[in-house]
Amino acid sequence: MESDFSFLFAYDRWIRFFHIAGAIVAVGAVTAIDILLAWLKFHPKAAPLVARVAPLLSLQVWIGFMMLSGSGLLLFLPRWRLESVFVFQLKMGLVFVVFLNGIFLNMWVTPKFKALASEWYQRTERMRKFTKIAGIAAAISFFGWWGIVFLMLVLY
Repeated sequence: MESDFSFLFAYDRWIRFFHIAGAIVAVGAVTAIDILLAWLKFHPKAAPLVARVAPLLSLQVWIGFMMLSGSGLLLFLPRWRLESVFVFQLKMGLVFVVFLNGIFLNMWVTPKFKALASEWYQRTERMRKFTKIAGIAAAISFFGWWGIVFLMLVLY
C-alpha cells in the first residue's frame, strides 16, 4: 500500500541533500561549541569572547535542526512504515532528547554562562557547580547529535 505522499519520491535526491546539509550545519556547530568549551578549560580568560560567539553557533544548531526536521518529515511521509523500525524509533528518541536539551541549553546554560563569563577564571564553588551541569548538557548534546548522524547513516 502506497501513501498519498509517494510523489515526494521524485524529489528524494534533493530532500536527502537538505537532510544531510542540515546535519552538517547542526553537528558542525555543536562540535565547534564543544571544541571552544574544551579550549576554554585551558584559556579561562577567553570566556567573554566565547560567550559572544556561543549564541551565533547556537543559532546555527537551530537552523540545522529546522532543516533536518523539515527534510526528515518529507523523507518520512512516503515511508510511513519506518515508524515500526527500531533504529528509526531510536533516532526519533535521540532527536527528542536533543531538542529538549537544546531548550535547556538556550534557556538556562547560555544566559548563565554569559553572566558568569567575566569571572570564569576565578573557579569559585558557584562556577564549579555550573560547569558540571553545563558539561553534562554539552555531553548530551554532543553524543546525541553524533548518535543521530550515525543512525541517519544506518537508516539511509
